[in-house]
Order: sequence, then structure tokens, then C-alpha cells
Amino acid sequence: MLEARVAKLESDISYIRRDVDELKTDVKTIDRNMIVVLERLDSIKDSLSKKPSSDTVDKKITEAKLAVLLGVPTIIGIGTAAYKAISYFFFS
Repeated sequence: MLEARVAKLESDISYIRRDVDELKTDVKTIDRNMIVVLERLDSIKDSLSKKPSSDTVDKKITEAKLAVLLGVPTIIGIGTAAYKAISYFFFS
């Protein structure tokens, strides 16, 4: 009876060892995967740090709008002045 119990314990220990070995393998795989994930996160962080902030983008858009608002009337004024000069010198 005692030998049967010892045999059962030895069998259980062999299963426990097998399970622990599988867990070690899984942990190593998880470690490798975490290293890859952390490297990718670092590259994403670097990429995002190089991108302009939303305030910078808004400022550039505002500057472009201002340039258009000031540029269009200037072009119209120059065109009108050229038309009047041509009309005065060539058609009067």
C-alpha cells in the first residue's frame, strides 16, 4: 500500500516537472515577445516625437489662410492696375 502511494507521488512529480518545463518554455517565449513589443513601442514613440503637434499644424493652417487672404486681393489689385495701364496707354 505504501509503495502504491509512493509510485503515485513519483508519477505526480513527473507530471509536475513536465508542466514546469512547459511553463519555462512559455515564459521564455513571452519574454522574447515582450522585447519585440517594447522595441516597437520605442520606435512608435520616436516616430510620434518627430511629428508636429496639433498646435503647430493649426498655426501653419492659419498662416496659409492669412497668406491666401492677403495674396488674392494683392493679385487682383496688380491685375487691375495692369489692365488700367494697358487700357490707358494702348486704347486711349
